[in-house]
Amino acid sequence: MDEPAIENVLDEVFDALKDQKVEVIVVDKSKDETAVRAAEKGARVIHQDGAGYGDAYTTGFKHVSEDTDVVAILDGDNTYDPYDIPALIGLLNEGADLVIGNRFQLMDKEAMSKRNAFGNRILTALLRFLYHAPISDSQSGMRAIKLSALNRLKLQSAHMPFASEMIIEAQKAGLNIAETPIKYRKRVGDAKLDPFKDAFSIVFMTIRLVRDYNPIVIFLPIGLVLFLIGIGYGAGILVEYLNTGIVTRFAGSILSVLFILTGMQIMLFGLLADIVLTNLRRR
Repeated sequence: MDEPAIENVLDEVFDALKDQKVEVIVVDKSKDETAVRAAEKGARVIHQDGAGYGDAYTTGFKHVSEDTDVVAILDGDNTYDPYDIPALIGLLNEGADLVIGNRFQLMDKEAMSKRNAFGNRILTALLRFLYHAPISDSQSGMRAIKLSALNRLKLQSAHMPFASEMIIEAQKAGLNIAETPIKYRKRVGDAKLDPFKDAFSIVFMTIRLVRDYNPIVIFLPIGLVLFLIGIGYGAGILVEYLNTGIVTRFAGSILSVLFILTGMQIMLFGLLADIVLTNLRRR
């Protein structure tokens, strides 16, 4: 995309990693001179045929050299400080497979709106609850991952849910995830994030993946709620029958039984799905 700060970002990247052998890939679909300026700075520019945040990264991953050990990613809008990359790589050398930069400890004032910060907290809490992911900033765009670990991830999201999908896939693959504080600056250029649309997409993708990865977390609570509603509603009818010997609420009785049976079926489905997935993982 159009990135007015791309030259400054690349200067900092090359300087921060001057003691290491690196290849810098810029995935571009801009309408300005971003690609030209990036190439002049020494980056390898790859044209993005698709669209979306996630698609840009998966496009770049396809062009990473096979002899690469580590892949570091960051946005080209100057929000991330490339001088933090060595700290992420250092944790990989210590045994982590994926390292995520936590922006909240060292964030510049006004670098992130209160609305976006609140949304990030909610999405992160959701990932921590559903997947037990050891993270505090699920939407951070600065990360480092071993290429061997990256090749184990099944990344499909073309848009903003990509950030969450990478964490979920890493958890599913049993990777060692670490986090480290990084600086976060006010972006240069116009923001491309649609907070409400992207947040909805991320939540939907998170729930869909937990349905596929750990169905019991979804189906057991839903089934239990329906079961308890049926029991609670039917208890009143049962008390009436025990006191009078007569059932006057036939429709209520049928509804109560339907809630109980539906709840039991949903819980049973969740348990069976969990058993099937567990057996498949063991193969």
